[in-house]
Amino acid sequence: MVLRASASVEVRATPQEILEFVLDLDRYGQVDSKILAVGSVVGPDEAGRGRVRLWTRLKWTPPAPDAHTFELQRWSRLTFSGVARQPSRLILDFTGVVECQPSPDKTRVTHWYEMRFRGPFRLLERPHRAWLQQDLEEELQRVADWFDRP
Repeated sequence: MVLRASASVEVRATPQEILEFVLDLDRYGQVDSKILAVGSVVGPDEAGRGRVRLWTRLKWTPPAPDAHTFELQRWSRLTFSGVARQPSRLILDFTGVVECQPSPDKTRVTHWYEMRFRGPFRLLERPHRAWLQQDLEEELQRVADWFDRP
């Protein structure tokens, strides 16, 4: 079974400002409680592709080192995908997407996750469903608040 959570928010920033903020994972970790530490970010290259190494944690799971590839479609969409053969893949497969739709004075940001828990961690799917949705909504509100700061 696939666990999916999605939320949207209006942000007073351009799509480029928002996606550059997300790619600055050290800063983005201040609004995303699932990011514990960032090891390295390589890219994006000219094609918009890159790779990140980081430590992440979901509720009720142990912290785990992880690696994601990412693809930036300038400046509308950023997709993170979990790299195979990483400790986190023992727990779950992961895709995260941030999409930006500009309007005259704001940008509508839609962020969604798709996760497929593995093995005994499948038991965490049901309790994570409500938690992940709430966490994502709170994360996006923190993104909006970040750009509303004076």
